[in-house]
This record gives sequence, structure tokens and C-alpha cells, in this order.
Amino acid sequence: MNNDFKSGIIFTALGQYGNVVIQFILNMILSRMLTPREFGVVAIIQVFALFFQVLSSLSIVPAIVQNKFLEEKDYGVIFNYTIIFGLLMAVLFGFSGELLAIIFRDKIYISLSWIMAILIMADFIGSVPTAILSKKKEFKVINIRLLIGSVIGAIIGIIVAFFHIGIYALLIVLIVPALVSLIFNLFFVRISYTKSLSSEPVKKIIFFVKYQAAFSFINYIYRNLDNLLIGRYLGATNLGDYSKSYQLISFPITVFLGVISPVIQPILSEHEKNKQLIKETYLNISKLLALMAIPLSVFLCLNSDKIIYLLFGPQWQGAVLPFSILCLSIWAQMLAQLVSVIWQSRNLPRIQMINGLISLVIIGGAIITGIIFGNLESVALAVAISYVINFIVSSGMLLKFGLDGSFWQMLKAISKPLISGIIIFIILFIVQPYINFASLFLTLFARGVIWLIIVFVLLILMNDLQTLRKLTRAGN
Repeated sequence: MNNDFKSGIIFTALGQYGNVVIQFILNMILSRMLTPREFGVVAIIQVFALFFQVLSSLSIVPAIVQNKFLEEKDYGVIFNYTIIFGLLMAVLFGFSGELLAIIFRDKIYISLSWIMAILIMADFIGSVPTAILSKKKEFKVINIRLLIGSVIGAIIGIIVAFFHIGIYALLIVLIVPALVSLIFNLFFVRISYTKSLSSEPVKKIIFFVKYQAAFSFINYIYRNLDNLLIGRYLGATNLGDYSKSYQLISFPITVFLGVISPVIQPILSEHEKNKQLIKETYLNISKLLALMAIPLSVFLCLNSDKIIYLLFGPQWQGAVLPFSILCLSIWAQMLAQLVSVIWQSRNLPRIQMINGLISLVIIGGAIITGIIFGNLESVALAVAISYVINFIVSSGMLLKFGLDGSFWQMLKAISKPLISGIIIFIILFIVQPYINFASLFLTLFARGVIWLIIVFVLLILMNDLQTLRKLTRAGN
């Protein structure tokens, strides 16, 4: 298991980090060329696109990876179904633009929905070959494909933006990588193609798919309800500021969790009955993530204005305070998202769905409360608090019902990182006002150096540096 994990982590890290860098640079460039309103409109269309993707990569892929009884011929039959459903969902999504135009009072959604329908179709058709690659632990191939798609999409998106096509440049950035991935899959993944539409292969994965789809749908609602309500009641410009804030906090989550999650399920799925092994792996990874994510959350929170202005320019002033507030939930979101992967590895999609319903109540209720107060800051605060609560509840459920443990084991694992985070916050809050230069970059650099020194000293004092080395070696 360790060799597979090491190989998976290395190639996934190369792919994910490379993709993050590409997307980060692309985001900086387009943010200075396009307005918050244009980003807000695209955020809305993305929310609805994700709804249609719930049945494809979010449900079919993990179902195929987890199933041990699928034969080569079964993949071809399931692939046929994904083509049929992909085309149907693409057409349905295209027509949904009429509804979006009515809800958000803007006819631009009519044309945008048909363009985004291409993404829906590509995602469905590419789900089976993607699952095959993941099941075979072809992490190198998966991540090379990811990087190639991201680079091509970024280049075309920037070129199009320079021709002042505006909002459509943002769609191209999303669609091109999906098409590149699909073309790659069809040419390089061996599938036993057939004309059959037998229901037997579908029956083999339907149990997992239906609960995974239900969970993904629930997860979709509470992760996108804020965007929908802000877009409807606070307007596209406010949504642009909020989505920019949320997008920015997603980068560190991707950097840390994006490397681990794609590797964990294919490997741990082979040990789904070994609760002790999975629990130890889960707690070790959680502690490793907490050691890195909590200090980072603090630094980003206390430097939100400098970061926003440096990366995106003064037109994004409205994103500063929401970003600062949301940063304090980065660690909790990261640890909560890890829970879903462990549920899948234990092959417990039904309990995972129940967990999702509870998360919907917690986070959805908080979002509605924030919207009632009528400003972005109240929504961001409500969302940040709800994600911390959701992590506590979700981790507790996983440990109790999936791993024969208790949340106290998690609390013990992350207690010292939490204490360190509080200490770092107090020190930086006192020291940072005296560290200011005319250059935003120099200010952030100086503050970053001090932050790193504080983190390193605390790691030594709390004996976490040695723990960090042990956990890293354990993954190798």
C-alpha cells in the first residue's frame, strides 16, 4: 500500500500543483481584464452546471473504482449509457438557460447555457475512462492529462480575453480542459466497446451510484446555496466578490487535499474491511493537514487586503472582508472534505448520504441566516462558522459509525495545531501593523518570513516538527 500511496502522491502532486499554479496565474490575468459582475454571472452558470455533473464524475467514477466485480465487457456497456445520458443532460442544460434568464433577469444565460452544455456532455462521456484510469492507479497518466488540458485551456482563454470577448473567455477556460480530457480518454483508454445496453453492468454499480448521487446532490446544494442566494438577492456584482473570495480559499484546499484525495480511495478501497488501518490513516492525514492548514488560515485571514490587492487589483475591494472571514474556515473545510473520501473507502454510501443531509441542515441554515442580514460579510461569517460545526459533526459520525472510534481521537490529533493557530493569530495581530512598506509584495514577503519563523519555532516547542517528519515518512 505504501508504494502505491507514494507513487500516487508524487504524480498527483505534480498534476495538482501544476494545475493550481496555472489556474492561479490565469485567475490573476483575467481578474484584471474582466469585472466582478462577469465573474458573478459565470459563477451562477457554473453552479447549475455542477448540478448536472452530480451524476457523472461525482457518482459514476467512485462507484466504478469501489466495485470489485466489474469485468472488462461491463465498462463498454456502462460507457454506452454515459453517452446517452450525456447527450440528454447536455440538451436539458441548454434549455435551462431560459429558466436562468427569468430567475436572474438576464438573457445572457440563454447563450451561456448552450455553451456550457458542451462541458456537461464531455464530463458524462469521459466518466468511465476516467474511472478505469483511477481504478488501475494510473496516477501519472491522469495528471499528465490534467496538466495538458489546463495549459491549453489557459492559453486559449487568455488569447480570447485579449480580443475583448469578455465573459465567454471564462467559459472557454472551463470547457477546453474538459474536451482535452475527453479526447485523451477516447484515444488512450482501452474500453471493450459494444452496442449492448444490457442492464446487468448497471445493476452492479447502481447501489453505490444512487447513494453517492444523493450525497453529491446534497453536497451540491449546501456548497452552492450561498452562490444562488447571493446572485438572486444581492446581485451579480456581490456574487462576483464573494465567488472570488471563495475561489481564493479553494486554492490552498486544492494544494493540500487535492493531492491526497484522488489517491486515498483507490488504495484504501482494497482494505475497506480493515477499520483500524483506515482509522489510523485518517487520523494521521488529518493531523498532517491541520499542522499545515491552521497556520495558513491565520496568515491569509490577517493579510486578506494585501493579498487581494496584489493579486487582483483595487476593483476587488469588496472581496477583502469576505475573504478574511472565510479564511478562518479553510482548515475545517479541508478536514471535512476528507471525511467523504473515507466514507467511500469504507463502502458506506448510505451513511455518507445521511451525513450529507445533516451537513445540508447545518450549512444551509447558516447561509439563509446570513442572507437575511443582507450583506456579504454576514453570509461569509455564517458560512465560516457552519463549516467548523460541520467538520465536528461529520468527523464524529465517521469515527463512531464507520471506524469504531470517537471524535476525542480527532480532537487529540489536532489539539496542538489548534493551540499553535491561536498563538500565531495573537502574535501576528500585534506585530503585523508595524510591518508595512510601499510595496504590497515586500509587505507580504516580510510578514510571511515572520510567520514562517513563528510556525517553525512553535513546531519545535510543541514537538510537532518531529511528528510532521514521522507522518511524512509514513506516507512514503
